[in-house]
Amino acid sequence: KKFQKNPMFTSKQTQSCGFGNRHCKHSGSGGRPDNAVGFTCEGTFALRKKNRFLEELDPDLAEQGVTAEEWQEVRETLTEAWGAIFKKQFRDAIEELNEKMFAPKNCVAIYAEYGKGQAAMTIYTKEVFDSFPE
Repeated sequence: KKFQKNPMFTSKQTQSCGFGNRHCKHSGSGGRPDNAVGFTCEGTFALRKKNRFLEELDPDLAEQGVTAEEWQEVRETLTEAWGAIFKKQFRDAIEELNEKMFAPKNCVAIYAEYGKGQAAMTIYTKEVFDSFPE
């Protein structure tokens, strides 16, 4: 028999997905999707906030106009907003970053999730994001 992926464990890409693993390269371990320009995540479970959102500025995101200083601000904002159980403040921070930084650069940042509820943020160009089904 040919092995088939269980759809419950795949990472979805839609504009409105709100449950399950989404907007990551790998459902279990996260990672930047091939069609994204940026990604940062909380990493493996650790109790200290300073161990989260450590990814460097992606060259593809820099091409969209995000500077190293802005990326550092993004990482700090997400670290402060992160919560182990409740993700509302984290999601709100992503929305604020969209308004302040990403939308003017023609990008869309979106809440992503992988593994067993680990939080991440994936950034797409607006063109790529608009190509996703609702």
